Amino acid sequence: MADGKESYDMEAFKAKIYRAEIPDDIGSIRQLLEEYSGIPPQDVTAHIHTIRDRMWAVKPYNCIGSFRFLTLDFVTNRHYQSALSRLRAPGSAATFLDMACCVGQVLRHLVWSGVAPSRLYGADLERPFVEAGFDLFRDREGAFGRGVTLVVGDALAEGGDSTLEVLDGKIDIVYASAFFHLFTWHDQVVAAKRVVRFFRESSSKNEGGGKGGQEAIVFGRQVASTSPREIRGPRGERRFVHDGATWQRLWDEVGEATGTRWRTEVEMVDEGRGEAGALDDASKKRMNFACFRV
Repeated sequence: MADGKESYDMEAFKAKIYRAEIPDDIGSIRQLLEEYSGIPPQDVTAHIHTIRDRMWAVKPYNCIGSFRFLTLDFVTNRHYQSALSRLRAPGSAATFLDMACCVGQVLRHLVWSGVAPSRLYGADLERPFVEAGFDLFRDREGAFGRGVTLVVGDALAEGGDSTLEVLDGKIDIVYASAFFHLFTWHDQVVAAKRVVRFFRESSSKNEGGGKGGQEAIVFGRQVASTSPREIRGPRGERRFVHDGATWQRLWDEVGEATGTRWRTEVEMVDEGRGEAGALDDASKKRMNFACFRV
């Protein structure tokens, strides 16, 4: 996944992003764990720490050390709310994929919100994270474990990863948060082209979606910059960070390569500084984005 990787100081990296305490701004995960998973309130904190440290031992990602892998702030995203309404509409056949789903908190929130598990899909590169999700939410034997389709595969695999083919032509809505910004421009194009293959051919151009409509949309959030450029991530990996213009240009390239057309919407939000060396200057933003097939 990374290109041109350089060495880095693991201890310095851990000191900067590994948090000993669960931050207050992801506290809403407690409600999900208590009400969806049935974990006693007094056990939630220790349970989260146990799962987080197990995941950190597999891959020391920023989002794991900082507990950001547990965030539920996506629920305030207007495109998420639109997707939720569409998925819950009477007679809806719409399907939803969480790309790079990690522990699958998005998918669990959808099930908790009344969406049929059989219309939900998740994909991730790391099987241990998918397994950690079952242990975190304790739902392997429940409706989630029986109904949701979870796939482990690499969207950047040279020649394609056949394990992802089970998703081809089945998806209407793709949530891809904190995903594309991990890669170079070239690899973002590769990943986006793979995502395009997941969409159903019947997905319409109707942006309202209608009753259980079939609009093709990719949405999410990622690190962005008012000065789009290639940067080095915390482990020396190359990444490209966008502004609205370069994001549309990337999807124009994807569309040309796949015989599709895409219109992007972008909201740039102040993010603050401090992402362990990935982007730590005044240009840093958070991009809330949506890409519509037209």
